[in-house]
Amino acid sequence: MSDFNYPTIDDLIELNRRVLGEIRVKKADRHQVLSRSGLEHLLRLVREQAGDVYEKAVTLLIGLVQTHPFASGNRRTAYLATISFLEMNGEAATVVHDPKVLQGIREEFYTRDEIKAWLKGHEIKEFRRE
Repeated sequence: MSDFNYPTIDDLIELNRRVLGEIRVKKADRHQVLSRSGLEHLLRLVREQAGDVYEKAVTLLIGLVQTHPFASGNRRTAYLATISFLEMNGEAATVVHDPKVLQGIREEFYTRDEIKAWLKGHEIKEFRRE
């Protein structure tokens, strides 16, 4: 499959707004875009990423988690955006939201291959700070 469906910047911004409205974690959670240019750059990287839909999904997930384009809800938004990206490209995403895994991705604990396997529904090692 060479033609992929991609989220737009506005899709990601709206998803962040929805995440913060539906999944409140902290009282201080607020919807604000910190870096629209960061989102533009990330979506370009996802489009340019070689490989299958999972390679692109890993780039999207890591990029949203690590570039922190929003004031709040970056990891929740990254997870849902990645699941949505996989589903809009015909993959049945079954990976369960795990804040510890997302923290591990933020802290570069996992390799791309480990994240890719996790997105495909495989187990992933427990995140531990070393």
